[in-house]
Amino acid sequence: MCFSPEADFTAGVVVAGIGVETLRQVQARRELVVGALPLLFGIHQLVEGFVWLGLRGQVSDGLGDAAKEAYIVYAHAVLPVIVPFGFMLLEPDARRARSMRPLVCLGLVLGLYLLWQVTAYPVGAQEQARCINYTTHTPNDVLVGFLYVVATCGPALMSSSRRLRWFGLVSLIGVIATALVRFDELTSVWCVYVALVSVLILEHFRRERAIETRADQIAEPVLPP
Repeated sequence: MCFSPEADFTAGVVVAGIGVETLRQVQARRELVVGALPLLFGIHQLVEGFVWLGLRGQVSDGLGDAAKEAYIVYAHAVLPVIVPFGFMLLEPDARRARSMRPLVCLGLVLGLYLLWQVTAYPVGAQEQARCINYTTHTPNDVLVGFLYVVATCGPALMSSSRRLRWFGLVSLIGVIATALVRFDELTSVWCVYVALVSVLILEHFRRERAIETRADQIAEPVLPP
């Protein structure tokens, strides 16, 4: 999360811009889920900007509550489903893709469980110094958090692409850093995270397109003069 609504809106616009450029690089349906992640991250940041405004009474309670619910549902229930599924679809190595299937199943089960938790029970949000403190009803939060990390970071770490493995490593480091920092002192860890991983995803697709372009140029027959 960012440390102010202005920071959230700024980060959201920048990351969404990266997301639009990433989608321009997507050329196959199997690339779409991972290719859409930067844009979804950017929209997620923009949504939290409205959570800030709702907590400060600068927008209606209805809009603020809707933003809070959308922010939590995406972070808790959507990401653990789409991230492992997207990386499995993107993986060209059939053996590696098969090894990701258990994590895809884990992400689906975890996402459905967390969706139930954040929709059946109240979700809280309070401004605390430089961050928003979100509270949910979810029990066994340490175990759930561990499984969340396994589902969202594992497939990227198993990828045959070096840049996508960096996505997994940056995600893992971000989780560890967040756990080590006192929550009420946490400032812009999430903003930095989404910016870094969005750039890594964009660079992956740019490199893939550059490799394909070079291959096409090599394959072109040389006509005699």
